[in-house]
Amino acid sequence: MSESESSSVPPNPPESAEDRRARQLAEAVAEGIDPAVYRRRWIVVAAMCTSLLVVMLANSSMNLALPGMTSDLGITTTEQTWIVDLYSLVFAALLFTSGAVSDRYGRKLLLQIGLVIFTAAGLYAGVVAQSGLEVIVMRGFMGLGAAMVMPSTLSIINTTFPSGQRAGAIAVWTGVAGAGVGLGTVASGLLLEFWSWRSAFLMSVVFGVLAVVANQILTHESRDEKQTPIDWFGGVLSTIGILGLVYAIIEGPTKGWSEADVRTGIAAAVVGLGLFVWWESRTAHPMLDLTLFRNPLFSVSSTACLIVFFALAGAFYLLAQLFQLVLGYGTLKSSLLTLPIMIPMLLLSPLVPKVSGRFGSRLTVGLGLVVIAAGFAVCSLWTADSGYWQIFGSLLIVVVGMVFVMPPATNLIIAAVPKNRSGMGSAMNDTVRELGAALGIAVLGTLIARGYENGVADLTATLPPEAAAATESSFAAAVHGVAPVVEAQAGPAAAESFLATTTDAWLSGLSSAMVAAAILSMVAAVWTLVAMPNRHREADYILTPLPQPNPVDR
Repeated sequence: MSESESSSVPPNPPESAEDRRARQLAEAVAEGIDPAVYRRRWIVVAAMCTSLLVVMLANSSMNLALPGMTSDLGITTTEQTWIVDLYSLVFAALLFTSGAVSDRYGRKLLLQIGLVIFTAAGLYAGVVAQSGLEVIVMRGFMGLGAAMVMPSTLSIINTTFPSGQRAGAIAVWTGVAGAGVGLGTVASGLLLEFWSWRSAFLMSVVFGVLAVVANQILTHESRDEKQTPIDWFGGVLSTIGILGLVYAIIEGPTKGWSEADVRTGIAAAVVGLGLFVWWESRTAHPMLDLTLFRNPLFSVSSTACLIVFFALAGAFYLLAQLFQLVLGYGTLKSSLLTLPIMIPMLLLSPLVPKVSGRFGSRLTVGLGLVVIAAGFAVCSLWTADSGYWQIFGSLLIVVVGMVFVMPPATNLIIAAVPKNRSGMGSAMNDTVRELGAALGIAVLGTLIARGYENGVADLTATLPPEAAAATESSFAAAVHGVAPVVEAQAGPAAAESFLATTTDAWLSGLSSAMVAAAILSMVAAVWTLVAMPNRHREADYILTPLPQPNPVDR
């Protein structure tokens, strides 16, 4: 063909909206998705996000409810600990087993059973419970229900969307999962300003009922069409190992790593997870296919999710103390001022798939981790004179970095797993999130505690033994317990000096924790940029195709 003839050939016309919809429907049908299910896919996403919020709100609302619960029911310090921790322990320990059961017997079925258990337990705690033991037991049942709910939400989304259109839905899911941590604190803070601690449980009940109704009407059933047998022995081993690991992570920093129960938790983690790895490498139908970790998309993305939730949980754990103990904000004001920091996560998450489709997941996730590291480095510069907007700006950098890590990393974890084992991929994603959150609070909290103890060492040497012990125990005890006594006995100037010293000590520990988080995030960024394949090679490592941006959409 001559150059003139070639130039006369008209270009392909741009794809019309109707043609694009027809092409996308054909993709869904080709992957075995019912056209009726596909047409209501975004309504299903809304239902799944409502179910996800049920879990996230309950996980972050108890700390604010504890004081009122303690005075009303006469709860002991030990009971307070179990009310907060048992939910997370049961939740994390049963995720893998729940994911496998949902694949085998039905993801909607397990989701609905989990929501009913969760809602019934919350209703009992919010209306009937008259003792700390009753609340503890109900929190355990809520954790059981949550473990059934969370893997099912992501696996149902995976079976509702064809692989090439899944990223946008997962981005919405990750935005809700991330923002839910802060939303639970804000919502419970507002409720507790006007009602009793029981309202925190009743909030979960309301969302639970809404989710059950929405799922029953809108959500389709799906299961592993290959009917893969459940690895029950692997489930027992993973439950023992993760239960011990999470317990040790939670209790070790406060009780001390040499305590008998913490050492028992460590032993359970080592033995349980060690036997789990041994068994999974030998059984014909493993609960977790260990060969997935040879896939750099799966292993690197799992690490990225762990680091992001390490950062998210650790940052907001510290933020609550910073607002209340350093800036002097009340509980409600602290809760409300946390909300704006979460808004970018909800707004920006749906835009990330286009970025990762254009530049590749390696650059998107790797540079997102670099941004997180930079944000933590800025956070390490906080002083007692730092105001809200300086704190907001620093954390905004961290949150923006998280937004560019979570959606593509979650999508890659799901893409590396066979679609019939969606529950396994979802459980892996949820487990690394829970472990990351527990590690973030434990590690950063420990670094702050050590920095604080070193910073007040000279001060406590000049105090009476009882005041010295209280000051050393925690920054909160120093502010609320010791400072008023110092002011009453020695005057305002002495109290002001005492508070300045303890505040500087706590902020010194905070700075060390932020530097450690920055270094960890940067190490993860470097590993991501080195180990994850570039966008031209991603298809070589996935079992289902990742979404590619349509030229017209660009």
